[in-house]
Amino acid sequence: MKQKFSYLIMMVLLVTLMASCRNETQNQIRRSIQDFTGSKMYITLYSLDGSAIYEGVVDGKITRSAASTGGTAETGSYVYWYDDKGRYHQTDLPYLLTSYDRAAQ
Repeated sequence: MKQKFSYLIMMVLLVTLMASCRNETQNQIRRSIQDFTGSKMYITLYSLDGSAIYEGVVDGKITRSAASTGGTAETGSYVYWYDDKGRYHQTDLPYLLTSYDRAAQ
């Protein structure tokens, strides 16, 4: 019971801390936790018809970006990441990010 209470207190403090941080700071905290726990993130890309076309490990994080014409007109958004071999990937296709390997299920 005491251990559950300690865990609950720690989670409340973590949520409070994260809620008071900027988005980039929250991302840095999440990445630090992932690095510390050794957890991996997995990405699955889908074609426009819904079939899976790529599955792989993400090294670090996925970053969302938006291309623009220099003004406020957005020409398209995309995500990019590095895989576990250090290779760069970028796409505007639909994707699913998980903390488990869906292929191993």
